[in-house]
Amino acid sequence: MAVTRERRRWLVPVAWVGSALLAAAVGFWAAGAATTPPQVSSPVSPTITTEVVSGTLAVEQAYGIAVDWPAAPQGVNGLTGMLTAMSLPAEGRTVAAGDVLYTVDLAPVVAATGAVPAFRDLGAGAVGEDVRQLQQFLVDRGLLAVAPDGRFGAATARAVADWSASLGLGRVDSVPLGRLVFLPQLPAQLAPAPDVRIGARVAAGDELLVGAEGEPDFSFVVLPEAVDRTVEGMLVRIDADGVEWTAQVDRLAADPEGTEATIAVLAPVDGEASICDGTCSSVLTLGSETVLAGRIELVPETTGSEVPTAAIRIDADGTAAVVLESGERVTVEILASADGRSIVTGVEPGERVLVTALTDGAE
Repeated sequence: MAVTRERRRWLVPVAWVGSALLAAAVGFWAAGAATTPPQVSSPVSPTITTEVVSGTLAVEQAYGIAVDWPAAPQGVNGLTGMLTAMSLPAEGRTVAAGDVLYTVDLAPVVAATGAVPAFRDLGAGAVGEDVRQLQQFLVDRGLLAVAPDGRFGAATARAVADWSASLGLGRVDSVPLGRLVFLPQLPAQLAPAPDVRIGARVAAGDELLVGAEGEPDFSFVVLPEAVDRTVEGMLVRIDADGVEWTAQVDRLAADPEGTEATIAVLAPVDGEASICDGTCSSVLTLGSETVLAGRIELVPETTGSEVPTAAIRIDADGTAAVVLESGERVTVEILASADGRSIVTGVEPGERVLVTALTDGAE
């Protein structure tokens, strides 16, 4: 019994010390585990590639194109009486020398080319620039065979009689004031003056016609978000009642009415003299504003090798490149970009290019 009690007295301290050591070891391990961050493996996404295809890009923006065709008085009436007919429609038309413009008391008034306005009766013995203009008119009609000299002689009288008969007025060998309206340039776009009406009394000196002051003015109000990418030279296609007119942006200007809007002023495309050419009068009204549907070409139609824009890497020096499926880096030239797609040179349809790769070394 004595030995057993002695052993117990010895074992108790030993057990206590062992327990303390074990507790210390466990605490040390727990502290280390708490201060060490968890190790998470980096996810690796497989390389994503896409095939280069042959594609076409074009981006257009619809606009309402305002067309203003300014007009000014042209020619001076020389007859007094009632306006019995007007040969020109309200919107105007192209007039050539020899065309009947209107009638006064049923007497026709005819267009002729000349810088000097009609101011007198023209008959035998008359001399002057207005006579020369009349003679040129008769030569152009094939009625006078001699060169215009500004002298109203027998040959001119015969030619005038033939012309008068062609108008249904009989063989009259003189030209009364008002029979001809001399206009500076023909053919010309002419229309009735706004306040002219059939049945009204007219007098010598009245301005019954208006003519185009040059080409129509084309413009549109640029959307605020599109101002920065609307630049000179961009093509604009205009729907003119089924006929397409083509123009280009000439310049951007402030709104003359004082608003904060930006106005794009249009001009004929390079090498052309007119936007509407000879078809202006078939769509536009002389002396007023017309609005037509139009489309501006923000990105010109471009065809070639198409890749996702996300596949293009841009270096610090601005060089563009793509990475082929093989890992080869190829320099490309971007011809056009829109809606996440780009047309480029340097790669061919059928090749595969890297779009993205979520690895540790991915760009």
